[in-house]
Amino acid sequence: MRSVAARLVALLLPVLVAGLFCRTFYTPDEPREASLVVAMASQYDASLPELGGQTFAEKPPLLYWLGGASVKALGASAAVTRLPNVLYLLLTALAIGALARRASGEFAGLVAGVAAATMLQVYLALVWLATDAPLVAGVAVALAGMYEGLTAATRESTRRGYAVMYAGLLLAFFAKGLAGWMVPVCAYLTVIVLERRWRDLVRPLVSPALPVMLLVIGGWVFWVLRRPDGAESLKVLFWYNLVGRAVALDAPASYAYAAGHGNSPGKYLLELPIYLLPWTVPALAALVRGLRQRLPAGGTGTAWRLSLGALVLPFVLLSFAATARGVYFAPPALGFALMLGLFAAEREATSPESPGPAFRVGGGVLAVYALLLTLVASLLIFAPRGRDGFAIASGIVAIVSGALAIGLSLRKTRSVRVFVLRQLLAAVLVLSGVAGPLYLRLNPVLSLEATAGEVRAMVGSAPLGLYRPDETTTAMGELYLGHPADLTVAIDRSSHHRPVASARLLYLIPGSGRWNLARWLGYLGYGPETVAPRLVGSPIPGMVVAGVIERPGGRAYALLRAVSDVTEDGTP
Repeated sequence: MRSVAARLVALLLPVLVAGLFCRTFYTPDEPREASLVVAMASQYDASLPELGGQTFAEKPPLLYWLGGASVKALGASAAVTRLPNVLYLLLTALAIGALARRASGEFAGLVAGVAAATMLQVYLALVWLATDAPLVAGVAVALAGMYEGLTAATRESTRRGYAVMYAGLLLAFFAKGLAGWMVPVCAYLTVIVLERRWRDLVRPLVSPALPVMLLVIGGWVFWVLRRPDGAESLKVLFWYNLVGRAVALDAPASYAYAAGHGNSPGKYLLELPIYLLPWTVPALAALVRGLRQRLPAGGTGTAWRLSLGALVLPFVLLSFAATARGVYFAPPALGFALMLGLFAAEREATSPESPGPAFRVGGGVLAVYALLLTLVASLLIFAPRGRDGFAIASGIVAIVSGALAIGLSLRKTRSVRVFVLRQLLAAVLVLSGVAGPLYLRLNPVLSLEATAGEVRAMVGSAPLGLYRPDETTTAMGELYLGHPADLTVAIDRSSHHRPVASARLLYLIPGSGRWNLARWLGYLGYGPETVAPRLVGSPIPGMVVAGVIERPGGRAYALLRAVSDVTEDGTP
């Protein structure tokens, strides 16, 4: 396994560096998560994170504990807050790689491990600063331990396997709550039912690791319960944010999760080809092969059924839930990564000199994927606005990397192993040599820190408050505006909301939605640039609009100031 692990780390290191350390915080979720991480670094009560001084009880605190420890040790920055994602990404690849290697050999382990970190939806979950990253890692570890427990030849190996499984379940719980157990439980029950291994329903229950896991979870629940808002926080965690994402509940507006990200039964099916890029064709071929497999219990047969269990039933459950987001599919997609490794190993064993149509067509899809991403990167990097020597150099890197990836994807060979290994290398080139320069170009465009800088320059030394901020605005304030106060500081409530002299309020303009293509092209310098939106009137009596700050992409803010703070000629 050492050689497979070493190859996986070597292959994925460029992907890891580009995805984690070449990016600023991207909306919608990362600024909020970063603010929670930074807050956790200095909180007295670390049982749950806080946003804007208020308890944030949507998810358990693993992401914030590890991120907060990094920030406390090394200081707050985008790279430091994402430092634990290195662990999540490598754990995922190594765990799925170990499972596939144990089932079908080193080639299967290498393919499955790289696919687990480069399959689009899993990759996005792992490099994003969000609770989905530790969730995916926990699920991967649980599946690896589960397989060892189900196929072990000795009692010691069985115990070790189930101990690893419970460690993964513990990670998944502290990342996403009980929802994190959906994929492992479905996978395990699928194997039990299909292989009629009813005794294995009991064996995990007598593992010494089970009471340890329950004790740790129970200790944290008790810790939360001791908070002044502990009972309400647990209700948010285990009711509104768990059941409320599957079915509509009678919940307060702020916890009505079913109202957002609406689902339809065919949503995941229609979007599935995108989630699996660049492995769409061989992954779907592997699924067909898995559904047709008639292998005996144990070994490779159990690995195939475990991968199907991680995918099929969770896919059905997600399809009929009230809410839907692509990132919800990241844990089930690990089943595809595992199947892809098993499928590649089977192909090499049966027809070593014929890659077959799935991998050949898949090579073409990978080439198109590389081409499209390279074209997008080139369009942004070489845009007239912001083009300099560094941009030109990084653009050349992106073009060369994309060209190499296309060449590797399309180069013909009769060896299955060589053909697939070239595709793995091509995927790594796309997600490092092309994506890295693209991220560097996007950073100044999508940076909330730059928007905050414009706000601070316009405000000067005046007091600043946030008027009805959403989570992203609150996070921007905490990260970059020196923890600005809310409306109560800028408005004197005891005097019927009379504006306080010299106060400034930052107000998110309603309806400032996403830019269309023409607006983006104008901003990049490929056409005439459109002026920023204007707010007609102030939402607060006694205040006027002092200026508008629009962040690239459509999020626009109005800076409000008191009428008494306007000069005689009417200018602010």
